[in-house]
Formats: sequence, C-alpha cells, structure tokens
Amino acid sequence: MLRYRLCNERDCTVWIKMNRDFMKEEINDNEFWNEADRISDDEFRKVFLAGLNSPEQVRFIMFEEDEEPVGFANLMTAFSVWSHGKAMIVDDFYFKAGMRGRGYGRRGMEMIEEYAKAEGCKRLQLLAALTNENAMDFYKAIGYQSTDMKFYVKYLED
Repeated sequence: MLRYRLCNERDCTVWIKMNRDFMKEEINDNEFWNEADRISDDEFRKVFLAGLNSPEQVRFIMFEEDEEPVGFANLMTAFSVWSHGKAMIVDDFYFKAGMRGRGYGRRGMEMIEEYAKAEGCKRLQLLAALTNENAMDFYKAIGYQSTDMKFYVKYLED
C-alpha cells in the first residue's frame, strides 16, 4: 500500500539518489537541465537540510510501499494574490521506473492534493516540460488544465 510522509534528516541519501535519477531522466529529455552532474552530494545535502529547516516554504515528501522508498515530491508554498491565499507548487514529482504504470502517480497526486488542502492551500500548480508528453498526458488525465504561459529562468551567479 502506498503511503507518504514528510522527509527527515535520515532520508537525505535516498532523497539525493532519487533526485539524481529524476534529473538524469530530465537531462536525457531536455538539455536545458544540464547542471545535475556538476552538483556534488555535499551541495545536494545542503539543499536538503535547508529545505527541512524551512517548513513554511518547502516540504519534501517521501512515498513508500512497505516502508521502502519508491518516489518523492519536492513541494513549495507561496502566497498568491490570484488564488487569494497560499498556493502549493509541485516542483518535482517522481516515482522509480519500476513503480510506474501501477497507479502510484495518480495516488501520489491525490495525496499531495489532500496534503495541500490540509495545509490551507487554495491552489496546486506544477510545470511539465513540453518535451515530456507522458507527464502532460498524465496531468491532463487526472484533471489538471494547462495554461499558455512561458517559464523564464535566469541563473544568478554567486
């Protein structure tokens, strides 16, 4: 049975590995996301701990089956004038390749929706790369609507 829980410090190594696996899939799909190989485990660990220490903004969710990690979601909250309150953003949503096609994605998103409601969020939003047709088809199939907006990124140098 699929369950979810908030991550804790003991999840760091598993979280890093699954995020790397997810990033490898995205890099293969789109060369824009090309920084994953340059990020050290130490840097990933710092990001993970910073997120854990900012629960008002960031939530890391671990999905498990029989207490075995099978997926994760990286969530953020923001205040949104458009939704008249808090919005939850699904920054990353991933299940291990062997877990796909078993309804876990649908159930995982239902769990995130329930969690967002319990946290007082008025809207749930996410992004999918235009090259990721499987993700776009999946989100449409579970009731999400796409909007025609562009996502602009500028990486700021230290």
